[in-house]
Amino acid sequence: MKKSANVGLVLGFALMIFCPQAFSASSYLTGKVTSGQSVPARSLWVMVFDGNRLKAKSLTGDDGRYYIGRLQAQTYKVVVRRQVSGSNLVSESVSLPEDRVHNIRLP
Repeated sequence: MKKSANVGLVLGFALMIFCPQAFSASSYLTGKVTSGQSVPARSLWVMVFDGNRLKAKSLTGDDGRYYIGRLQAQTYKVVVRRQVSGSNLVSESVSLPEDRVHNIRLP
């Protein structure tokens, strides 16, 4: 085996031992935000929180769809806002991986 391959194996094993979350299965959250009579809600922020800590965010497209990847399997709070620092339009709880597709209807 080449020296560089050995170094890669050693680093990989060290990462597995000291940072196991790097190898745990990741999940995602996707869906569509709508308002009124199923009208797509575009340019809104869908934000995922773990407690009070922001984990990830996505801006809805013209079709109201969003996608947030690289999440761990657990329960999160999902909020929808017009601006990142604005007030919540909606706040819901989702459990991954069960609720990977989560459509949100605005009031």
